[in-house]
Amino acid sequence: MRRRLLLPGLLLPGHLAAQAVQAAPLVVTLRQPESGTDPRQAYDHAVIRLALDKTLASHGPYRLELAPAMNIQRALVSAAQRRHPNFLVVTGPDPARTAAGLVPVRFPLHLGAVGYRVCFVSPQARDAVAQARTLDALRRFRIVQGDGWADGAILRANGFRVEEVPSYEAMFRMVAQGRVDLFCRSVLEVRNEALAHADLPALTLDRSFALVYDLPQFFYTHQSNRQLVERLTAGLAAAHADGSLLALFRAHMRASLRYADLPSRRLFRLATPPVEGLDFDHRRYDLDLARELH
Repeated sequence: MRRRLLLPGLLLPGHLAAQAVQAAPLVVTLRQPESGTDPRQAYDHAVIRLALDKTLASHGPYRLELAPAMNIQRALVSAAQRRHPNFLVVTGPDPARTAAGLVPVRFPLHLGAVGYRVCFVSPQARDAVAQARTLDALRRFRIVQGDGWADGAILRANGFRVEEVPSYEAMFRMVAQGRVDLFCRSVLEVRNEALAHADLPALTLDRSFALVYDLPQFFYTHQSNRQLVERLTAGLAAAHADGSLLALFRAHMRASLRYADLPSRRLFRLATPPVEGLDFDHRRYDLDLARELH
């Protein structure tokens, strides 16, 4: 049996422990980064800590653990099969989630900003991509995305050629080696990913365009974890109301937003199929990215 990893440095913040309800800690399991150079989980984990800390007095102590490293497809199966206690997976809405017994925490994790995508470009395609002025011109280039990512279906529906692969790290090498033309990433992720893969000198970020599409993402967990869902919903609502969630977002994301430099790019808005499985207005939490860049 695989041993779960305790997340370093957290059982319960000492200065808050006296205020918490005296009870056994709620064990919450998070995804571990897929590799040593995968920075994507840092913000997700910080948001969970914030929401749980906001509810210490009302819901009691908690303990965070890390599941073994796995890609998104395996993580969704693990959540559906309840292999880890209160396992949380960040993903977008899909009828398959409901069919698998998964439910969302009803709050958009990235405040509407994750659907702005900029692309790493291969050395061979760099100049041609920079000269593309229309979506039709961009559609001739091959895009790589992760196996099962929602982006793949959206890009294909808009006429792009997409190759899906299961390995996160492989996609950076594929575009650097010219095996594909583009690897499109969120403006919230791209700076850390560029720094983490500085050992790939041929990996270049295109500076000419950005794709924009609706891609809300939520924490999903098994429907039996109602206590966790209710607690995170309350904690995120409190953090949004008092401004601490926006402060956390800015601390983690502002440098990457500036690095992506959206104001200097041509923006192409893609058609997105209606989001199924959501019965609330997630767009009311969307940020004005233009304001965030000033």
